[in-house]
Amino acid sequence: MTEIGSRRGSLPLNSTTENISQKLAHLLDQDLSFTGGEKPHPLHSIHAFAAKFPAQLPRHFIEGLSGPGETVLDPMAGSGSTLLEGWLLGREVIGVDLDPLAGRQCRAKTTRVSPVLVEETGQRVLANARRRVEVDRPLDTLRGELDEATNAFLDYWFLPETQVELAALALEIREETGTILRNLLEVLFSATIVTKSGGVSRARDLAHSRPHRVADKQPRSPFRIFEAQVRQAVRAFAETPKEGEASGDFLAADSRNLPLADNSVDLVVTSPPYANALDYMRAHKFSLVWLGQRVGELSNLRGKYIGAERQSSQEAASLPDDAQRALASLSEIDRQKSRVLARYLGEMRQAIEEMHRVIRPGRAVVIVVGPSTMRGQRIATQEYLAGIAEQAGFVVVGVQERGLDRDRRMMPARWGSGGHKDGRNNKGIELRLHEEFVIGLAKK
Repeated sequence: MTEIGSRRGSLPLNSTTENISQKLAHLLDQDLSFTGGEKPHPLHSIHAFAAKFPAQLPRHFIEGLSGPGETVLDPMAGSGSTLLEGWLLGREVIGVDLDPLAGRQCRAKTTRVSPVLVEETGQRVLANARRRVEVDRPLDTLRGELDEATNAFLDYWFLPETQVELAALALEIREETGTILRNLLEVLFSATIVTKSGGVSRARDLAHSRPHRVADKQPRSPFRIFEAQVRQAVRAFAETPKEGEASGDFLAADSRNLPLADNSVDLVVTSPPYANALDYMRAHKFSLVWLGQRVGELSNLRGKYIGAERQSSQEAASLPDDAQRALASLSEIDRQKSRVLARYLGEMRQAIEEMHRVIRPGRAVVIVVGPSTMRGQRIATQEYLAGIAEQAGFVVVGVQERGLDRDRRMMPARWGSGGHKDGRNNKGIELRLHEEFVIGLAKK
């Protein structure tokens, strides 16, 4: 374990901070690869989501650093892995994310729903959608609500017969009056589209990679895949806590400006976006447009995400010395990429400062992140974020490398495209996510 804080010079700790630091150091020193072992709760799998960390990772730190009834926050909640594990362990959980599909998943995974009700509602929606196709023109109705750019997007990525079934399902789900069930149905509907196989679209893969249209692909029936998603959800909710368990709390907000009070959280476990890595909205919009959002709106929202590849006006001089050196070196190769990295680090500074504000003194923050490669230069993101955290007032307990299951945590490398399983000669995303690190922080 790399102990960043000790290398830079540790400050005296009070007894509370020293206690949490010892617990955190012990947890960091254990095997964090989590290969094999207990099977994750099936709710983790009701929707594909790129670069999810394994369920055992948040559970490991939630069990070791918090108690039942305490508040666990994930300020970049993504698919809700931290929230689901915290909820199953009896913690009060709060998730924050700007992504509308992430919000739907987080709510669905932390709200108890009767499996019988899930099955009855899902089958009713499916039956009504089939009937709607026979007696109505659902696609005309839905497309009439969309702008030209969004309709062009649908025509490019979905065959006409696929569009008819998706429109019928979307309209039926919209008529569901119960907020909780409607949200869950939207997640199951989205899961028919955003899948490893590209689902019902003409894309090769929407769960892991940048979408590429396959000319000769024959998409499956949305009705059949939706029915399978309902059955999977029924099985998953049959294993959730008993009726009466509190739901998780999700806030559609920005991690750089958390709508939470100072010193109000007992533990933070999060995995921020990687510098220059995954563009989640590129895949998520495939289902969000069917749920009423336009491609232009989603593109504007995407530009607000941390890690969006846009140039920055952030002041690099305020970053740690090692980060400044990396920016200067990258600038000699590609000035624009250097500005993109500067924006990422500047925005992560804001997010880390917010984590420091909301976490209680003497409690821990766990950040899971990995290095990136930009123009052939290795970007040691974990080192730079640890330095930023120290500047923000955290004690950096350690930075621990963890073994990475490349077929789960990252996009599968394309061995058949000139790459090798050891990472040699792979290009693009394959160079970015071969390893990751767990940063352990404590608030004085």
